[in-house]
Amino acid sequence: MFFGLFGKKDFRHYQNQGAKRLAAERYADARVDLQEALKLCPADAPQEAAAIRQGLDQAGDRLGELNLQEGEHALRLGEVQKAYDHFCLAADLAADPGLKARAHAEAAKLEQPESQAAAAKPAAAPAGAGNYKPHGGGSCTTCKGHGDHHHEEPASMEMSMSEEDQFFLMIQPLPGDLPGRYAELGSQFAKAYLMIHEGNDRDAFPILQEMLLSRENDIVLYEVALIMFRAGQIHESEALLNRALVLNPQNATVYLALVQLFAGGGRYPQAIATVQKMLELDILPDQAQFMLGELHEATGDTERAMELWTKSLDYPGVAKAAAERLIPILNRQGRTDEVKYLSKKYLKGCC
Repeated sequence: MFFGLFGKKDFRHYQNQGAKRLAAERYADARVDLQEALKLCPADAPQEAAAIRQGLDQAGDRLGELNLQEGEHALRLGEVQKAYDHFCLAADLAADPGLKARAHAEAAKLEQPESQAAAAKPAAAPAGAGNYKPHGGGSCTTCKGHGDHHHEEPASMEMSMSEEDQFFLMIQPLPGDLPGRYAELGSQFAKAYLMIHEGNDRDAFPILQEMLLSRENDIVLYEVALIMFRAGQIHESEALLNRALVLNPQNATVYLALVQLFAGGGRYPQAIATVQKMLELDILPDQAQFMLGELHEATGDTERAMELWTKSLDYPGVAKAAAERLIPILNRQGRTDEVKYLSKKYLKGCC
């Protein structure tokens, strides 16, 4: 199932959650889920493990690209240490050899002796750059690659980046205007957000509660709602999500959480109505179209699910997932020509 936010937490839960976040371009969150999925994946499921590693590679490469961009931006601003950290993190996260090589090369430029750096860029060197030393006194070329997907990898990210940079990176893949709105909530919210992603709901909760006492905010309500659900307070979670939508009827993440809450409780009519509202408001139309197919499949309406997934083929972000759902059904119906077409067009060579 596409839904996994509130489901049973076996390896498939984390695998599905990671796939959802990949589709939503939430790559840092996807890596966390997929790493957990790989850790829980049984030894007698090699195909599932391979699929999880494939997702990890995809998330790592995208994060590598984002860190390269951030490093280049920091360098243009004269923030040499920050640029170096981003380049090292890019090399550490990326699975693609080309990306890793590019990141290593960018970091290596900042590791040259002080005299060479000064000679290379005498006019452009920012104040203090002459005293720059690589973070930790080591070379980026010693960073361990993430192609092997070791489970201690998140510690590498924490060591390489400040909490401010971690928060910035984690919110960038959020849809629409949410990255900017999350950043505007200030340092206390950022602290709570990092706690949540470390699994520390207990300490994050009072910080968010205090923020709500001064002024209600749809983002803070959403984050508190997820904490409440994880604590088993489902009705309270639903009420908070509905309050968030009253404040901001365009918040995509609130709709997604409501859909998953309803579906997880078997409340499919409410889930379907919520997704249809997303489509009416043009909120994440690709994901909404795909989820609507899953909801109809869950209610036993396979024909309607097929119609919706066929429409999903028009959305590049979910086309592969839609094809993967259609192919087994078409196979059972003996529609081999359509299976061959979908396999060739959407699955061959996909990552």
